[in-house]
Amino acid sequence: MSSLNSPPTSSSESSPAADTFSTHQATRPLPFVHPTRAVFAAHPRPPSESSVVGAHWSARSSRKNRYLSRPLAVKPHLSVVLEQRLHHAHARFKLHLAWDLSFWVAQVFVLGSALWVINAFLLYLPLLDVGPAHPDAAAWCAFAGGTFFEVGSYLMVVEALNTGHEQMFGPALWGLVSGENFDSEMPAKPVQFRWYGVGSWRELGFLACFIQMIAATVFWISTITGIPDVIHNLNTDPPTAITDVFFWTPQVVGGTGFFISSLFLMLEVQRTWWIPNIGSLGWHIGLWNLIGAVGFTLCGALGYAAATSTKANYQSVLSTFWGSWAFLIGSTIQLWETLWREDPTAPAPSSPGREKGS
Repeated sequence: MSSLNSPPTSSSESSPAADTFSTHQATRPLPFVHPTRAVFAAHPRPPSESSVVGAHWSARSSRKNRYLSRPLAVKPHLSVVLEQRLHHAHARFKLHLAWDLSFWVAQVFVLGSALWVINAFLLYLPLLDVGPAHPDAAAWCAFAGGTFFEVGSYLMVVEALNTGHEQMFGPALWGLVSGENFDSEMPAKPVQFRWYGVGSWRELGFLACFIQMIAATVFWISTITGIPDVIHNLNTDPPTAITDVFFWTPQVVGGTGFFISSLFLMLEVQRTWWIPNIGSLGWHIGLWNLIGAVGFTLCGALGYAAATSTKANYQSVLSTFWGSWAFLIGSTIQLWETLWREDPTAPAPSSPGREKGS
């Protein structure tokens, strides 16, 4: 496991006097997955220094590259100018986003969701007798939106493969996320970026991203078959069997996959599976994406009867409309999330619940 944006190691960080961390508490929402949150106890060197505080870690924040490069022990002087604050290596706001994979994941999904919103307007407004129908334009917008979702889902998998959880707390975290025994004296693992591969099937974040990519690929089929003239007379009198198999079914299967992926991403930031973490941006992102997934699934499910029932057709288009807006809201929040870093030594939002152990 490696990281695209792992913090650079300075001479002061690699010196023998660097502070070390040990696992104090770890939580996981499901018993069969790796811990998604952990609290670490700090062991200052020399031991006489008692000012060093512990730190907390979450799998999502690590995957989204939201942590500062190293904990700060000294606050900057008030006279530091704004530009120095923004361009500092430890600044909370990220300015150098060109190589930030999490930023591009969010950006691609924002663009894809916006295209789906345009598609929804083109389909829904004619049903309200507000404007003329534009079926071809709607189909091409759907194809473009589905393509952006496919690219974004692939980048999510790449992001999960290069999370680099172990880069921050080193050996203290290796045993939690890899399931392997570790030695505190082991050297840091080498960093190597991966564009493809398979992560740990017990890592909830990777599972969610992998399911998302499979779902996006299946859903993409419906956007391809929806292109004008791929299915003859799709908007007027389409062949039922072909339309059901190659147009509506991929929407149902893909939407269901989006639902499962969003649910896993919500669970990733929860300490237990039954308690929502409403204080987490990641949880709200997952919730809005889950709502969007329900809308896209209903669109396909109701679409089976759209050719024979005007009510089913209306509700199918309406489901796309509010589902697209839900995806756009979730993607916008995700974009905001990627712009800011977290301090791992800052107090956690709430006290951790009980955990079985790591």
